Amino acid sequence: MISPQVSIGLLTFHFYGAIIALSIFLGWLLARKRAGLYKIPQRLFDDPILTVPLLLAIFGARIYHVVDYWSYYKNNLDQIFVVWNGGLGIFGALIGIFLGFWIIAKVRKVNFISILDLIAPSLLLGQAFGRIANFVNQEGFGPPTNLPWGVYINHENRPSEYLNFSHFHPTFFYEAIIDFLFFIVLLYLFKPSTVNRQLSTVRQGQAFALYLIFYSIGRFIAEFWRIDTATIGTIKVAHLLSAFTFIFGLLLFLVIIKRQSHRLDNN
Repeated sequence: MISPQVSIGLLTFHFYGAIIALSIFLGWLLARKRAGLYKIPQRLFDDPILTVPLLLAIFGARIYHVVDYWSYYKNNLDQIFVVWNGGLGIFGALIGIFLGFWIIAKVRKVNFISILDLIAPSLLLGQAFGRIANFVNQEGFGPPTNLPWGVYINHENRPSEYLNFSHFHPTFFYEAIIDFLFFIVLLYLFKPSTVNRQLSTVRQGQAFALYLIFYSIGRFIAEFWRIDTATIGTIKVAHLLSAFTFIFGLLLFLVIIKRQSHRLDNN
């Protein structure tokens, strides 16, 4: 798949990469604005060490995508590193992001849980906006549909079993809308007054736990309209990963609540 692009002299502008870059920038901008709420120093946002989670996210996302579509890449090894044509798996990206920020927390002596709480809304915003890149690349869409909001998919990008169909479910937009709604909810739940109370009552980790819950719900729902993701038998791998993420997020949230109740009982 060739990503839509514009060439200006020797430079080639790939729309997929530009949208992903813009989604990262929006997440960075939001986190920078809210950093003070979590006692994260502003200087960290101009620190070159921030490239660590970015690079690990790209690496993890690409590895996940290549494994997911190994049936294609095993016969096209030269395409494995062609990331500008699309192909980034969000679950791999998340692993890279969390590992990268764990490294930052250790090196720069910043509270790791506070970082995770801070970036939780930024992740949802970036993921919502980043799904537009799937639309531009005509990837990640759903089955054929006659609904008014069905999107036209070029013949060369259609699955072989659906070559005679022209319009498909815009699954990328479904997930983007869900992610954005959860983003608004997360911002509301953790507005400045709430965050200040949270820090004073030892509730760190709540925003991150809710992010895991919200994102896994959105991905689980959207996955019902995906026709291009890996399966184990008849079960989609993304459904399994979403379920695992949801359970982990829910358990983390309950542990935080229990810890808070224990602290209040002892005071």
